[in-house]
Amino acid sequence: MKKLLALLLCGAMALGTAACGAGNEGKGGTGSAGSGQASGDTQEVVFWHSFSGATEAALASIINEYNEGRGKEKGIHVELVYQGYEGTDKVMLAYQTKDYENAPDINVGLTSTIPAVMDMGWTVNVEDYMKEDGSEVTKDMFYEPLQQACTYEGQMVAVPFSNSIPLLYYNKEMLEEAGFEKAPETMDELKDYVTALTVEEGGEVKRYGLNMQVKRYQLVEFCVSQGEVSFFGDNQGGREAPMTKIVAGDDGTLKTFLEKLQALIDTGGYKYVEDNINEEFAQGLSAMAIMSSSRMGTLDELMPGKYMTAYLPKVNADDAGGAAVGGSCLNIFNRDDDDRARAAWDVVQYCVSPKSQYTFSTASGYIPVNKGCEDLDEMKKYYEENPQYKVALDQMKEANPLSQEPLDLTYNEINGIITEIMLEFCQGNLGVDETVNKIVERCNDALDEYHSVNG
Repeated sequence: MKKLLALLLCGAMALGTAACGAGNEGKGGTGSAGSGQASGDTQEVVFWHSFSGATEAALASIINEYNEGRGKEKGIHVELVYQGYEGTDKVMLAYQTKDYENAPDINVGLTSTIPAVMDMGWTVNVEDYMKEDGSEVTKDMFYEPLQQACTYEGQMVAVPFSNSIPLLYYNKEMLEEAGFEKAPETMDELKDYVTALTVEEGGEVKRYGLNMQVKRYQLVEFCVSQGEVSFFGDNQGGREAPMTKIVAGDDGTLKTFLEKLQALIDTGGYKYVEDNINEEFAQGLSAMAIMSSSRMGTLDELMPGKYMTAYLPKVNADDAGGAAVGGSCLNIFNRDDDDRARAAWDVVQYCVSPKSQYTFSTASGYIPVNKGCEDLDEMKKYYEENPQYKVALDQMKEANPLSQEPLDLTYNEINGIITEIMLEFCQGNLGVDETVNKIVERCNDALDEYHSVNG
């Protein structure tokens, strides 16, 4: 992989940092990122993650409970290590350099990286574990959209964990003052709301009606939600086989979204860049914002009780796809130690149990991945008291399971391409057709280069 080759040039530095537990300081980790060899009768399991704040605290609580209870009974101890969003790159680098000592047993990685992760020989196909007699976790415990999110070439190869969905956040008081009784349901309605909610003084916008920057995540959502089955890339967005090209240009979904977005831009009340979107929304500098459901934990601290959430507005009133679930999954690695991989699987099963998912979801806004979680009395009570959290779950359940983010192989590069071109569009430097062509051509070039380098 092109990026991986670049990483290899500075690999010693990156892995040296990881081995010393860098990035873990002040992050609530329980140890370094070292090999975690078994000591005595205790099997160590190294768990890399990228969380901070309340989400990290919730994960630490789950792991501490495991270590003090089930883990102690089974002779397993989990070493939780913060690695930021570089965790997956570090795992891949360790694999390429055969550095078994400085790699984890469990890693939280974006679902979009699944194809690259599965190319590593030590990655476990967790469906094999789930099919075994006595497994606590089976595929049918997860909602179907989450099963699909972790499916590659016909197998559910990873375990859903920190999964979210885009929501429309709105300031309840501002909408009521403007005479709106509910949130907008379509982009046409959204345009009218933005016009009514924008406040200008002296020719300057003092309050935007909407804040959202369109990057890969947002663009994909508005494309795949349109048709009953719409994919951003070929081969079902890279799930049936490696993705080779963008199809959202051919099927018209990209153009249709851009036309609706242009109407938002024309209102003058749509802020198309994100500076400090959480804080600005909390301070009333924008009346609405489109963000991941995982922002709710932060907003509860910034503006408790003052906001509500709604489904992502439809591009067209008759759209049937629904929003796509996104986020990260848990990958397990077997570094020539079956017992250790089995211990890691035990930890993963504990982390996705209904009780653990209640702890994790209510602290963060991530969707509880285990269907049994919403049947817990405490979860039912929480949803009654915090209805904004249930909106995320309901939206996912109503979406077509095939509405998915693509497994696009060059996630970071494609995100950069889309971000750059969409800024040009929003600034008025590109028309709709020009933008469609430029996004498709440049993303396809990136995919072609990837396949050329990797055969």
